[in-house]
Formats: sequence, C-alpha cells, structure tokens
Amino acid sequence: PFAAPSLDCLDADGVRVRLEDLRGKNVLLVFYLGEECVHCMEQLRAIDGKKSAWEEQNAVVLAVSSASPEKNKSSLTLGDLGVELLSDKDHENARRFTSYDDFEELELHSTILIDAQGRVHWKRTGGDPFADVDFLLAELTRMNVAGEKRSN
Repeated sequence: PFAAPSLDCLDADGVRVRLEDLRGKNVLLVFYLGEECVHCMEQLRAIDGKKSAWEEQNAVVLAVSSASPEKNKSSLTLGDLGVELLSDKDHENARRFTSYDDFEELELHSTILIDAQGRVHWKRTGGDPFADVDFLLAELTRMNVAGEKRSN
C-alpha cells in the first residue's frame, strides 16, 4: 500500500469532503463519468446494492465526477442511491489519482480501495468501470485482516 493523494471535493450540499477527515474508515473511491454514462450508473447501483456489506467492513463509498454540487443534488437518475456523490471541479482530484487523461482530455473510470490509514491498497483505471463488487468486498476483507495483523 502507498499513501493516497489528497482528496478535496464538495458534496451535494457544497460541503468539503476530504480523505483525511475519513481516517479510521476504509474508503471505496469511484471516479465516474457522470449520470450520462450507463455503465457508470450500473456500477454505482451494484455497489449501492451491497450497502450493508460496506458498512460491516467499516467502509464509506464516495463517487466523484465533474458534476457540480447542484447537479448532484438535483439528479433524478442518482437520487435513489446511498452513495455519496462528490463534485470534482476541473478534474483536480481525478488528476491526483491519475483518473484523468490530460493528453486526450478525457475522464477515466477508476475504482480505488483505500484503508483506514489513508493508503491505497487496490486500484483499477480504464475505459470501463470496474463492476465486480464481490471482488471489491473480498479485497476489502483481505485488507482489513492484513491491517489487524499489523496492529497486533
């Protein structure tokens, strides 16, 4: 694992959300292209469908896009999700997490597992969103077990 870059986004109410404020919690961080991307919505719904499993693993799910806080708040497509939607103005956070292609000027799908100490344990970035939620939960469990062994 390596230290995660800083995350500094705005939630749907315009309140700052920073990764450092979530220390003590595991984080599943998803950079998605927006509600217009059908595959992204399928990914977020699949993740949200396992909400209790994330909570059992002491994890919060953050979904980051370039949508404004106002758009996230008023989004009808995403309104039924329990995932926290965050706004990343000018792709600043996506760039820090290498989830934006500066050469092509394209947003990239990224799924990132960050432990309670703020370290990246697993990441996948690419043209399609990562939709194997069971794999993510298994990795999160493995990450938690490894963390317990290190603290003992």
